Amino acid sequence: MKNTVVTAIVLSSVVAFHSTACELHAGMGNMQFGFQHPMMQQHLAAAKEPLISLNIDRQREVTKLEASAVPLRFTIPANYKEVSVDVMASDGVTLLSPQRFSLPSARGEQAISFQAQEEGTHELVLKVYALKKNVPVTYTRKVKILAS
Repeated sequence: MKNTVVTAIVLSSVVAFHSTACELHAGMGNMQFGFQHPMMQQHLAAAKEPLISLNIDRQREVTKLEASAVPLRFTIPANYKEVSVDVMASDGVTLLSPQRFSLPSARGEQAISFQAQEEGTHELVLKVYALKKNVPVTYTRKVKILAS
């Protein structure tokens, strides 16, 4: 009788372990994670494509009628082509650098020069245009100019 009880306990534990193993590995072969297992889900996640990185000061304090510049630091991933920047200045600000320029390298810094003609709060708006896999994309950045 004792042998029967011991045999039943051993067999039930083997069956319980086997069912747990099937659930975790879902028939994916020897010691592999199934599709529903969290370790497998991290490999099935969609790959994230890198985006254009544009860093520019959000606010700049300047003196009226004095030439100033704000640097645009950028990183352009390889999947972007034909990247150009349009700079628009509000009334009271004169651009000293070109209104439109291209970003030819993958990484760098471009200074945007301007001069505040009047005291007060003004704005520079940068619109960045590019092609990502032949699909046009646009990024916008703004710089608040406080002229005194």
